[in-house]
Amino acid sequence: MELGIQTEALEFAAPIMMGFVGGMVGLLTLFTAIRWNKSQEAIRNLWTRTFVAIPLLILIFSMLEFGIITWSILVGFFAIAAHREYCIGIDFQDKWMQRVGSLTLIGLIISAVLLKENQYLDWAGEEGSGLLGLALFIGAFGTWAVPIIQDRSANITRDIGQAFIGFVLIWFFLHSIFLLHLNSIGAGACIFAIVNVAITDSFALIWGRLIGKHSFRPILSPKKTWEGVFGGVISAGIVGYLAQPLLPELDAMVTALLGVILAIVGTTGDLMLSSIKRDLGIKDWSQMLPGHGGLLDRIDSFILVAPATYWILIFLGS
Repeated sequence: MELGIQTEALEFAAPIMMGFVGGMVGLLTLFTAIRWNKSQEAIRNLWTRTFVAIPLLILIFSMLEFGIITWSILVGFFAIAAHREYCIGIDFQDKWMQRVGSLTLIGLIISAVLLKENQYLDWAGEEGSGLLGLALFIGAFGTWAVPIIQDRSANITRDIGQAFIGFVLIWFFLHSIFLLHLNSIGAGACIFAIVNVAITDSFALIWGRLIGKHSFRPILSPKKTWEGVFGGVISAGIVGYLAQPLLPELDAMVTALLGVILAIVGTTGDLMLSSIKRDLGIKDWSQMLPGHGGLLDRIDSFILVAPATYWILIFLGS
């Protein structure tokens, strides 16, 4: 299919994703026709999620096509908005700690854009791993420095812990910008990670609805079942095998294994954010995305999948 796409990995993935979206819409239409009288509320919610998810996917793939600047702007907006959602969700009181985290993350985003064109950033390496390490140090040091400057000890453990959790979550997520710096496979790595999360979530839901009987983690995520989780992981492995052209330097069996690993990591990320929400007694981080909750709800799996993809591919020499 000729789509006029310049990025090779995107040209490969776009028709497949279009087919996947079309198939999911077809299944949802069939489900609506069969279950409308029994599950109207659930069906409305599924259609709402679909109508929000499709434009988001188009936006994400479009930003990848235009390169590092547009991709960084999109990911950066998601990151800063998600960090704000977190601070509001936990009712974080120390605004200076929040500002330290936000400014460090913004600096990391800007540095990621400048990496390829600035000789003063050569020390960070082509993949930008040095920038990621420096940002983590600055974020940690800056967070600890705030109460020292304020000369206070009251609630310091709570405040530093809350601030650092929020900072690290978004620092993890910003690895998705640096995926694009992985030499010739950058765009393919980004798409592989995005597809992995989409497939794992979608098929875990489908298999859970079809054959799910045994609760996976009833406290953290009551709707997840062992059957759904295994179905999502296996489906991600199959798609990882088929998506090998996105990572041409790797064997298909390796990409299948990578798909399985990322599916497990992504499920862990989902549960990690769920555990925080359960502790806070909230359902969603915000209502920014109808049917999905907030941005932090939408990127919860990707928060761990992005750094896992980045570091695994670096370890494999990609």
